[in-house]
Amino acid sequence: MNRDSPARALKEAEAWLVSAKHTLVEAQDDEALSGVCCAQAIHGIIRANDALTLKFFGTKATRHDDVPLTFAKLAREGKIEKSDEAFKNVLSNAVRDKSGADYGKRTFTNEEARRYVEKAEEFIGIARKYAG
Repeated sequence: MNRDSPARALKEAEAWLVSAKHTLVEAQDDEALSGVCCAQAIHGIIRANDALTLKFFGTKATRHDDVPLTFAKLAREGKIEKSDEAFKNVLSNAVRDKSGADYGKRTFTNEEARRYVEKAEEFIGIARKYAG
């Protein structure tokens, strides 16, 4: 039985964000922790997008590469306001950086981690606005 729902996805997105914020405080100039922080923020962004697509389409992306496409579909179908369409770039960047952050294939600075946390917080706010 699939128990995923917009509310569950949003709750998990918020939990990833809390974890990312905590890790950001610990990271300071530690590239390893900065990478972990980015990974946590990216997971939060992806789960927030799941909340949106579960709310409006009853499904979510099954491949990470499809995440920006599902958000674009929300925009195309008028499910989100024009002013929020720019968040497609946040999703595209998150998907691009996901494996680098998850598997240490790329290093991230503390500044990059801070930006990812900010973007995750903004995007989760958008998801809360529509799916919360």
